Amino acid sequence: MIRIAKGTANDVVVTLNEKGTASHYLFEFFSHTTNTYHYAVQEDTSAHQERYNQFELTETSGPTATDGEVEMPAGEYRYRIFANTSSSNVDPSGLTELESGMCIVTETASSISSYEPTETISAYEG
Repeated sequence: MIRIAKGTANDVVVTLNEKGTASHYLFEFFSHTTNTYHYAVQEDTSAHQERYNQFELTETSGPTATDGEVEMPAGEYRYRIFANTSSSNVDPSGLTELESGMCIVTETASSISSYEPTETISAYEG
């Protein structure tokens, strides 16, 4: 699952190499709520592309899709990632789909909750 916080640059890490590689990747996000598509094109910035793929997607108002920017209301989306040979193509027609899944867009960056246990040791002396 991909998580994107509104108004920020988001690191997205996926594994695409099982199905193929490309010089550019097209991200397609579909909102079931608004029935709209949103697109962004980005290059892989991973230091170890044979193991994982890393992208920076920026959620912003007035985005430039070819710069890895996208504007999406908070909510749930279906995403698909395509192998793209062009840095300016935002049409998935004829492209090879490499991965699909769910994406959640939140109003603010969400942090992972952690539990800090308090140890109480009771001893019975009797």
